[in-house]
Amino acid sequence: MKKINIPSILRYCVFGFLVLALGMAACSSNASPTALPETATIPATKEIAESTATPAATVSSDFQQKMEEGKALIESGEIEKAIQTFDQIIASDPQNASAYVQRAIAKSIQNDYEAALADFNKAVELRPQDAIIVNFRGNFFAGYGKYEEALADFDRAILLDPNYASAYVNRANIYADMGEYEKALADYNKALELKGQLADIYYNRGTTYGLMGQFDKAVEDFRKYIELAPDDPWGYYRLAGAYAELGDLDTALFNINKAIEILPDEAEIYFLRGLIYAQKRLVSNAIADFQKVIELSESEDLDAQAQEWITFLQSNPQ
Repeated sequence: MKKINIPSILRYCVFGFLVLALGMAACSSNASPTALPETATIPATKEIAESTATPAATVSSDFQQKMEEGKALIESGEIEKAIQTFDQIIASDPQNASAYVQRAIAKSIQNDYEAALADFNKAVELRPQDAIIVNFRGNFFAGYGKYEEALADFDRAILLDPNYASAYVNRANIYADMGEYEKALADYNKALELKGQLADIYYNRGTTYGLMGQFDKAVEDFRKYIELAPDDPWGYYRLAGAYAELGDLDTALFNINKAIEILPDEAEIYFLRGLIYAQKRLVSNAIADFQKVIELSESEDLDAQAQEWITFLQSNPQ
């Protein structure tokens, strides 16, 4: 049976993007010798969740209640009301660095870069030795693609607190996105040393191994991630891609089916299964999955890629 020449096509689908909580990173796949369709983007890579607790400070119970109200408003999407709440706190207590941090977060959600940066800078000015606040500002810079500034803040946070695992993970995410994979691995390893078996670190490190082409190690990390987060479909999705790169298409298919079982209406997952079916020369199955992608996807780009695959497979049925 003739096999489609798809040079590392699954790598582009699953590992061609390292997307942080910072925002979507661009990726372009190299044109293959057979000019096959390009592959799809994928959802964001996991990031270690920053604590929602207010950085330590001596505040009254009334202020603390107001802070919690403001954070709850952010979580519910009521950003203007949240900003008004933090305005009130800051008006009563201009030295409250935590209120500036939370207001900066709210303003960054509104994409008000200058106002958010001013608040982060004020918070750092008030508490220059607070690693958590510096780390928050680093994440803010990273979200706007200002990697030099972000790295400087993560370096500073680690200098202030060498045991602050979140800063190592955030710095690792930046390094990985910049293609400095060895530095990224060193920071992920340090974070694991500090935090133990934390699922998201395995996910991110596995993604980095995939980007390096070390798919055996990627498999190990995604398997570990699934042990710790068995209900997350994206762990199975990543694991399927790594197995496919290793040529174990049956195990890849088993895992991508598990992802679909958990999340049955996600176009990107069907796209990857379509690629696996194409590799196995199960053409009708592949075409059905790419048609499902078009049905589910809200992305014109993804729709176009799926249609290109359908056309290609219909033209090359054997």
